[in-house]
Amino acid sequence: MNRYLRSAFLAALIPLVVTGCGNDYLKCAACITSPNAPTAATSTQRIVAVQAKLTQFLNGNLARVVSMWMQQAAGTQLQYQTLDQYLIDGDLSSSDFNMPYTGGGLIDLRAIEASSVASGDKTFLGIAQVVKAWEIGTLADVWGDVPYTQAAKPDSFPTPAYDPQKVVYDSVLASLDQGIANLTSGAGAGPGNAEIVYRGNRTLWLQLAHTLKARFYLHLAERDPGNYVKALAEANQGISSNAADYLTAQSSNANEQNDWYQFLLTGTRTGFERAGKYGVDLLKGLGDPRLAEYYQKGIGATDYIGATPGQSLQGTMATFSAKRLAPDYRQPLVTFNENLLIKAEALFNIGNTQAALDTLNYERAAWATATTWHSALTLPPVSGPATLAVIMREKYITLFQNVEAWNDYKRTCLPALVPANGGVALPGRMLYTNSERQTNPKVPADPVLNWNDPQGCGS
Repeated sequence: MNRYLRSAFLAALIPLVVTGCGNDYLKCAACITSPNAPTAATSTQRIVAVQAKLTQFLNGNLARVVSMWMQQAAGTQLQYQTLDQYLIDGDLSSSDFNMPYTGGGLIDLRAIEASSVASGDKTFLGIAQVVKAWEIGTLADVWGDVPYTQAAKPDSFPTPAYDPQKVVYDSVLASLDQGIANLTSGAGAGPGNAEIVYRGNRTLWLQLAHTLKARFYLHLAERDPGNYVKALAEANQGISSNAADYLTAQSSNANEQNDWYQFLLTGTRTGFERAGKYGVDLLKGLGDPRLAEYYQKGIGATDYIGATPGQSLQGTMATFSAKRLAPDYRQPLVTFNENLLIKAEALFNIGNTQAALDTLNYERAAWATATTWHSALTLPPVSGPATLAVIMREKYITLFQNVEAWNDYKRTCLPALVPANGGVALPGRMLYTNSERQTNPKVPADPVLNWNDPQGCGS
């Protein structure tokens, strides 16, 4: 990472060349000062790059690999076949590891924070603190110990130390608390329409912050079950309707298209990934209408046929649905449905099984209303009593193509996935990158599991 942090990044130069962008980003008067010769980036320019990078981080390579490991998808050609069978090394995710730090990441977030403090804009400051917590927290979810305290300070720390995962999580929760306090204050105009998802709406950012806090408390619950109570308290203040869902901003413009579309329907990678047998068979067995929402039948197939991990490509294999692969599809990253399922899991784990069942069925009923990211679907209620397996099955289905499904699995070992090729366990974390090892002598040895996952699944 340190080799990427030696020069600051002018966010104004890249908003339209990273995936995960939306329409008309630079039409606000404050977004452009001199389009032909930019000499400095404003916070309104930086927030575009930050959100584009966030989308690329959460909806790109990392999401595709995790969807294979969670057997919602399967790698069916070339390197994706080997990745799906856990043959991984430090080259797998070099770009993913660097994204939260470089331009559009921590560098620009800290610049936004400094500018917002100087101008007294607590709304803009709060938004930056929420995004920072989200990105760095996800980095810790995936790799465990990561640079944070010394990161993105190349002059002072050219080879930044790795903070323990617990320390990073503590910092993430503190950043969310600061963001919530600043957003609650109502001070400052914020980014307005330059912010491409919520358009600077304080209420929506506050709800997102509380749901993210609930997420991270769940990630700590394996270490301390008392975090279920904390997760429930945060989810009760979290995303309260699908109108508040955080969705990626995409369009059919060439540089603003859905990452899944760009990867699987353009270029030479069209055969890399297909529907996973476990995901397909689960939905078929349940008679769940989300089968057609997520997948489409293969060429000449009369039924949905999923691939096992690493199985070679066949034309009859199902693939992702036309909706999910549309260039302008807005991928759900954090939603009302997820917030309800966080509540259901937390309620179950503190012993309130009836409330857990009621909340689970409330989430299932919510599918009857069409949203930007799913059609109106009828899901029958679950008859009680609620079990953790049923709650996590629903969450697994709801978090289709989402990295959070892996975090849920690592914590609960649900659903009961069978590892590829007779293996004893699915990967519990990503490996530190080769490029980082070559440039930073402080990279620790790779553990099998991260600190927050002391037991693992099948190990």
